[in-house]
Amino acid sequence: MMEGFMFGYPINYGVFQSYYFTHAPLAGNTNLSTIGTFGTCFYFLGAPIATYLVRKYSRWQQKAIWTGFGISIIGLAAAGWAEDFGSLIATQGCIFGVGLMIMFYPIFNMVNEWFLERRGLAMGIICASTGITGLFIPFVLNFLLHKYGPANTLRLSALGLLLLCGPCLPLLKPRIPVPCNESAPGMDYSFLKMPLFYFFALAQLLQGLAYYLPLIYLPSYATSLGLSGTMGALLLVVASFAQVLGQMAFGFVSDMRIPRLWVDGRVPVHILLFISTFVSGISILALWGFARSLGMLIAFAALYGMSAGGFAVLWARMVRLFRFHFNPASPSVFCLIDHQPSPPPPPSPSQLSPTSPSPRASATSSRGP
Repeated sequence: MMEGFMFGYPINYGVFQSYYFTHAPLAGNTNLSTIGTFGTCFYFLGAPIATYLVRKYSRWQQKAIWTGFGISIIGLAAAGWAEDFGSLIATQGCIFGVGLMIMFYPIFNMVNEWFLERRGLAMGIICASTGITGLFIPFVLNFLLHKYGPANTLRLSALGLLLLCGPCLPLLKPRIPVPCNESAPGMDYSFLKMPLFYFFALAQLLQGLAYYLPLIYLPSYATSLGLSGTMGALLLVVASFAQVLGQMAFGFVSDMRIPRLWVDGRVPVHILLFISTFVSGISILALWGFARSLGMLIAFAALYGMSAGGFAVLWARMVRLFRFHFNPASPSVFCLIDHQPSPPPPPSPSQLSPTSPSPRASATSSRGP
């Protein structure tokens, strides 16, 4: 519930962006993607600091979850009274994003305590929850935006998240209570001496630079082809449903033991990483680049969502290669690397018309620093 709704909300920011770009007072603003970027960047960039604090002050984990949740709700509600672009960046972007960072790292630390052998599947289910909520959040947001406007939509969203996720907070507890007088174990950074870590870090960087771009572009690109806003939301729904299937499948396969095929019995994580990145890359080149109809866009959304979404699920397997037991420092560095710069601005119809260059070319030419 927490992952699906709280983190799924900024993931579907593309619906807001498409509406802002075509309605006053932000119509035509080419920096709208900055709001969505700030909504997630604190979660990624703050990973090493947040992980360190969670380990050092582990007895405060539950209080941190409550605090982060409250900050996110306040930021989203305050965005309903924002009257300009800068105010939206501060509220819907920064305040909401800081709350996510404070809230989620204690939750992930608890997940790592509760799951050992099936950690890959557990992470797959958690990550897939954003895809499950993505099946209906784009439609709900699109309906609310066109019926009540962005201000009321943001206020209703804050109220909805409060009612849906608030009751879950008392259920989030660590597996092993930490005594008040017990010092937390230190962070182990010895993995920084391993060449394999830098191989995974480079792969994570490249994948993180590209992962969110199609999800941000799809609604605007569909609009440029003459499709309605509802069809743009439908594409996000298809991608979300495919992401659910893909993440659960990758998580399940990563935990499988097949002794006859591999020495340790598990499918090598390198093979799973290759499948995820290769198939998602081919889908962009072969489907999205030549998409001129709703059918091709749906096919792309399904294939891309299923393949690209499984990459993050494999973090649990990647970090186990550095130590037999889970090392909380290594995934925090992966989160830091996974953050990407501001995505390109939403394309205008003239940029993405069927007679203009492919979205890949437009994205390359307009990509920010």
